[in-house]
Parts: sequence; C-alpha cells; structure tokens
Amino acid sequence: MVSLKNTNWLGAALISVTLPGCMLTPSPESLPTIDETMGLERYFSDRSSAVESVQTSEWWIQVGGANLDAMVETLRRDSLTLKEARLQAEQALLSAKIAGGQRLPSVLAFSDISTSRAPDFTGDFSWSEAYSAGLLLDFDTDIFGRLRATQRAAQLNAIASQLVISATEQREIAALAKNYVSASALERRLALANRTAESFRATYDLTNQRYAGGSEAVSASDVQIALQNLETALVDIPQIETDLAKQFLIIDEQLARSPGETQSSYKGSAIPYSHFSISPGRPASLLARRPDVAAAELRYLAALEDIGAARANLYPTMALSASLTFQGDTPDEVFDWDQYISSLASSLTAPVFQGGRIRAQIQVEEARADELANAFARTMLAAVIDVELALSDLTGLETQRDQLNEALKTARLSNELAQGRYQQGLTSLLSVLETQRSLNAAEQNLILTEQAILNARIDLFLSLGGDWSGRRAVGQTDRTGT
Repeated sequence: MVSLKNTNWLGAALISVTLPGCMLTPSPESLPTIDETMGLERYFSDRSSAVESVQTSEWWIQVGGANLDAMVETLRRDSLTLKEARLQAEQALLSAKIAGGQRLPSVLAFSDISTSRAPDFTGDFSWSEAYSAGLLLDFDTDIFGRLRATQRAAQLNAIASQLVISATEQREIAALAKNYVSASALERRLALANRTAESFRATYDLTNQRYAGGSEAVSASDVQIALQNLETALVDIPQIETDLAKQFLIIDEQLARSPGETQSSYKGSAIPYSHFSISPGRPASLLARRPDVAAAELRYLAALEDIGAARANLYPTMALSASLTFQGDTPDEVFDWDQYISSLASSLTAPVFQGGRIRAQIQVEEARADELANAFARTMLAAVIDVELALSDLTGLETQRDQLNEALKTARLSNELAQGRYQQGLTSLLSVLETQRSLNAAEQNLILTEQAILNARIDLFLSLGGDWSGRRAVGQTDRTGT
C-alpha cells in the first residue's frame, strides 16, 4: 500500500536543490574599512591572507639557544595553559561539526510493539498484537541559507580557536623566554656578587695586613671600613640566591614540573648580546601573521554570518519529509513488502507574528558584530603599538648599552690604577673602595641593561608573531643536528 500525502514534493525538492539560496550575510566591504579609518592601512595590506600566513618561527633560539629550545619543547608538551586552549579549540571544532550535521538529512529508525484487549462479537474479550517498524527522514532545504550561515560561523570560530592556540603558545613561550633571561641575569649577578665580595675581601686582607705590620698609612678606621664594605658585599649574595631559586620555581610552574626540577637541571644562559638590524618598514608588513589579529578578524566575520542566520528567520522555511513503515500482526509479517506504507511530504512555514523577537535577535547579532569589529580594530591598533614600543625600547637600550660599555672600560681602568697605587702605598683606602663600588655598579647596570634588551627583543618577536628573519641564531643547528 503506497500513500503519497503531497504530490508536489518532487517539485519542491528540485527547487531546494537548484535554488542557490539567498545570501543574507552582510559583506565586510559594506562596513567602514577599519584599518583605513584608523590609519593602519600601511600595516595591513592584505587581511584576507592573514590566516594562511600565520606561522611560528623558532625565534627563541636567538635568545636562549638549544637550552631554551628544549624548555620550549617541554612547554608545548606539558603546559596546562596550552592544554586548556587545545581543549577549547576541540570544543569549537565539534560545534562546527554539529552545525554541519544540521544541514544533512535526518534519518530515524523506529519500531513499535503494541498489545490491545477488545471485546469480540460474542461479548468476550480477546487479545491482539501489532508490530511496526520503519524509517523517518526529515530535510530542511535551507532556501535562505540560515543553516549554511550557521555552519560558516561555526567553522570560522573553529579556525579562530586554532589561532588562539598559536597566540597562547606564543605568549607562553615569550613568558618562558623572559623567565629564562631573568634566571640567566640572576646567575650573572650572583657571579658578579661573588667576584665583588672577593675583591673587597682582598682589599680587607691587604689593609689588615698592612695595619698589623705597623704601616703609618693605614689606621684602625681603615680596617673597619674595609671590613664593612666586605660584609655589605656578602649580604647581597643570599638575596640573589633566593631570587634565583624563586625564578626556577616560576619556570617549574610554567612547565608543569615538580618544584626544584628546573634548578637541578638548569645548565643554560642567554645568548651573548649582539646587534641586529631591522629593515625599515619590514616588520609592519608582517603584523598580519599575528594569530591574535587573524583570530579577531575571523570572529568578526563569524558574527556577520550570525547576522545572516538571524535574518533568514524572517523568511519562509521549506522542509521535506519521508517515511517508510512496515506493519503486521506477527513479527514475520512486519517486513512483508506487500504491507508497507510510504509517505513523502513537503511543508512551507513562514513567520507571521513573533512579537518582535526575530528582529530583536537580528539587532542583537548586529550589535555583537559591531562589538567584534571594534575588538578587531583594537587588536590591530594594539599590534602596531606593541611593535613601535618594542622598537623604541630596543633602540634606546642599545644606545644605553654602548654607553655603559664605555663607562665599564673606564671603571675597570680606574680600579686597576687605584689597586696598584694602594698596594704601593700611594693612595688612600677610600679611593680604592670608591673605584671598586663604581666598577660593581657599572657591571650591575650592564647586566640589567642586557636583560632589558633581551626582554625588548622578546617583546618585538611576540608583537610580530615571530621572527621576521626566518633564520636561526648563528651557530645553532636544527633538531636533526644538521
């Protein structure tokens, strides 16, 4: 037995297949161009290729060499922050899969067994059983593209979530590199503090020896002053050791290690300082590869798709449905092809009165798109500012370092002359102590300035989404050892 509930279903199906669908999603070109409005067109010449150009170069090798590279591998594998970002991205991918599945036909299988009790013609009651099984198919033709827009929005958000992983990874690597540089600087400061203490100890021993030998050029006060400077120098050492231990614990937490593991295995130091040049205008052309910029743009485009999906609710929807049912009084009769019932139907529904709910939802999505457009603009502006700040810091710090190098040469020469004259009894103790303190201060300032330069270089790498040179540090090999 065949039953056709609607003989026009074939025509409706052909229309749904051949009709390309009305695209209700607003085009980004219809809105004000964000980069032109903010004067950033020279930084972002082609935003459409931002996703393809996102990449992570191994810029950290220029900061910490193979030792930091090994830590980065541990970070990528074990970081809890990165694991959280990956799980969020996985959820976004599954949401996109769900959205895509809504565009496909829905097929359900069913079966039913019923038992009924009814009086017969003799007045007695009899029992009967009925069996049925079949398939139900439903398909939304999506004439006005609501489901397609929803799927595209979910796909764009899924891609954005993948870029968020890259952005999170770059931030974590930058933080790890700064922690590594801080540990290296503390090690240098600790070595300097020990050298300074030894220098003051040598001065104290010489002063005490000369005083004990009855030298008229040395007094008891000189001995006390020399001892005081020695003790002051020794006081700095425990504090630096404590700060270094804390820095190792910070790295332990970031790498999801047991406390103390980094301190027991730490062997590296920062790459020695070296000048490096930046081609004028080149970093600006690479800002588009920053994953946070690309992700912000994708979220904005996804919001435009959500507007299209909301607008589609104003228009009719056409659905196709079909069913195939087998019935019988016994299980053996259920799949008798002479006893099946089939139906094919199409339905068209259109909103008539919704109390303003649909238009209000459209306004909500439009407001959200405006919000994400502004977030996109803010992200681009922040990217430009980040680069300019890092470049400014780097330029000023490099000039400062050159000046400190000259000051350090002078301080070393002055200290050598004062030490020699003091050993010959030609100058006072105060002159020697003053040159020692000046030398120590110059070396301290140089260490801190070089640390600041490396941090500024890290900030520049991060602001550009990686190294703009695409090259490893001089003398470094790749993971294959070549």
